[in-house]
Amino acid sequence: MNLRETEISNKPIFEGKLIDLNVETISLPNGKIATREIVKHPDASAAIAINDEKKMLLVKQWREPIKQLTLEIPAGLIDETDASPLDAMKRELNEEGGYKAEYWEKVSEFYTSVGFCDEKIHLFYCDTLSKIENKRPLDEDEFLTQEWYSLPELKQLIASGEIMDAKTVMAITFWENMILTGNQSND
Repeated sequence: MNLRETEISNKPIFEGKLIDLNVETISLPNGKIATREIVKHPDASAAIAINDEKKMLLVKQWREPIKQLTLEIPAGLIDETDASPLDAMKRELNEEGGYKAEYWEKVSEFYTSVGFCDEKIHLFYCDTLSKIENKRPLDEDEFLTQEWYSLPELKQLIASGEIMDAKTVMAITFWENMILTGNQSND
């Protein structure tokens, strides 16, 4: 069975600083007509940043859409100053954590919510971290703190509901799998 939907028309509803909203009229596989509300969002990069003590860097920040503090891996939008998703992540690790990494590896890229949004996140693993003397400033509307967590602590934070951010849960799962398969030591 052909499951492909075919776009008939696309109407911009809202154009914002961070997102755009379009309403598409589509033809379904059975020939009927339906609409889809689509959020257009820039791509982003995120990092599994592991220090010499085998702890992962998380940032704590307020997230207005859910009206609460969250614990998340360092991440940020890929902007026009970035030559690549990796360049964006290096910039964000500097801004949000004050670190640089000697080792980088891309581990995944994924869409955050395919039912309504086209945002893609490029997920990197990095280690061999060192503190940066001249840390880049946070964005003027960005306020956060940093904290390091061991894998058992992270798993407990997921179980207790204190970590609920999908990219962070995915990052923790990736890191645990890397340890279990021997692709990253946890000495």
